[in-house]
Amino acid sequence: MTAKHVIIWRHGQTAYNLQGRIQGASDIPLDQTGLAQAQAAAEQLADWEPAAIWSSDLVRARVTANALAVLANLEVVTDERLREREFGSWEGLAVSKIHERWPDLYERWRAGEDLPEIGMETRDRAAQRVAACVGEAVAAAPDGSTVVITTHGGAAVCGITGLLELDPVKWLGIRGMRNAHWAVLEHGGRRVPGWRLAGYDLGGQASFQATASLA
Repeated sequence: MTAKHVIIWRHGQTAYNLQGRIQGASDIPLDQTGLAQAQAAAEQLADWEPAAIWSSDLVRARVTANALAVLANLEVVTDERLREREFGSWEGLAVSKIHERWPDLYERWRAGEDLPEIGMETRDRAAQRVAACVGEAVAAAPDGSTVVITTHGGAAVCGITGLLELDPVKWLGIRGMRNAHWAVLEHGGRRVPGWRLAGYDLGGQASFQATASLA
């Protein structure tokens, strides 16, 4: 079987990203910088000649995905399984305020713990839903083709970890990508069964690197 490629693409910048606020499942639009980022990234991703583009149904991801869909002459398939993790009562709050008001919870979160007491979706659940959606997208695409998945910072980390068959709760080796940057995963082929990570946080002059980000 000829390998298939999946590009996991994070949406462009929003006002919440700029302000250091947690978005989670809140439906926050791209700002002007985010729109420009999406267009610039789309022009690079168009070179992959994607066979399909799937996206979270949240507007910041849909608009990002549509920038590529126009260039690739494709329709965007939206799926709520590609949404960002829910962050419950912390959504809309600045990370600095969270640190100030709930220092113990903040430290647990930054150490990698899930916080169900605030309504935070677990990493494991996010990994399962994102990976399941990617699997369906890949299965529906022609052999040897490229599928673009447009999603969010936290969802991308969880989904990639799950696709690599790593434990999203215990293994925290990947941090969030920058806005409008992407990861490349390859599936199948003769030498490597399953998924392998071929590139991460790519875009512009970026090389393979991990950076911190907000959801």
